[in-house]
Amino acid sequence: MAIRQEICFIAACDLCGTSETTADYTPHAPTEQAVIDIVTEKWGDPKSGWTVTPDGRLVCDTVDDQAHRSVHEAAGKTISDCAMTVTFS
Repeated sequence: MAIRQEICFIAACDLCGTSETTADYTPHAPTEQAVIDIVTEKWGDPKSGWTVTPDGRLVCDTVDDQAHRSVHEAAGKTISDCAMTVTFS
């Protein structure tokens, strides 16, 4: 059996430190930008997923507290555990 060491980047939330998405997996990629691209879209939708703030913080897609919700709302994102989200205005 061949074994080799692989080095990759994972996203970590600047608010809570988690590396997992709400889909319960840890996205990883060969470059920092690639993993940011992966986590900032959810189901291929850039209005979902993690948020990169104007000051460079990376915030996960949790909806458990106001701090996370505030960052996502300021970025114009609707974060939901459901793949289909309806927003009424």
